[in-house]
Amino acid sequence: MEEKSIKKWLTDFLDKLKDCFGERLLFVGHQGSWARGEGEPRSDIDVMVILDHINSPDLVRFREIVARMPEAERVASGGFFSVSELQAWPRWELLQFFYGCRPLHGSVNGIFPKPNSEDLVTDIRVKASYNLFAARHYLLYPHELSKVVHRLNYPFKYSFYALQSWILLRDGRFVARKDELLDILSDNDDREVVRVARDWRASEKDREARPLYYIQLLERQSRNMLSRIQAHESKQRSEDK
Repeated sequence: MEEKSIKKWLTDFLDKLKDCFGERLLFVGHQGSWARGEGEPRSDIDVMVILDHINSPDLVRFREIVARMPEAERVASGGFFSVSELQAWPRWELLQFFYGCRPLHGSVNGIFPKPNSEDLVTDIRVKASYNLFAARHYLLYPHELSKVVHRLNYPFKYSFYALQSWILLRDGRFVARKDELLDILSDNDDREVVRVARDWRASEKDREARPLYYIQLLERQSRNMLSRIQAHESKQRSEDK
């Protein structure tokens, strides 16, 4: 799909949601690569939807709406939640919902609180520790690295998201696009994991040729990110005394 087709898809989807749910529809937001201006022809269309409440018939209605959308099996993605569900959700997991979502209808303000600095720290810690475990597992135990390296698509995405949270924590601003983040980052490994996340599809042959480079990069950057967060928290504790 091209950007013009994406806009029409989103408009049609929103109209169908409004017709079905009426005033119960509180928020519709577009997030992901197309929303950041980084979409490719194979990219999903990620739409986050919030209703006042959700019951089993609502799930059926939502699924029917999605099924009627063009190329739904290939491009439709996102989330469908109620207010109470999101209020019970771990707040650090709502960072992309709050900062990375382009509103199409309504607002998340008043639905759940804005994530704070503790949420940012948790987000970074969880993503970095997950990535460290995955990369170190492949480094330490027998695997055919030229095959398992292709499983690291999401870990490299998580590194990008964690670095978004780090810049937001450090500088107080959310940087949506990978190219914009590259202009800010100074650490070589930080920059490289963002480049890998940006160019994932184009680097397939290089990953197969030198898988160890990518796995070691992810392991090293994740390890350093955890150390960085520890240092940040130690500094905060000292300043609070």
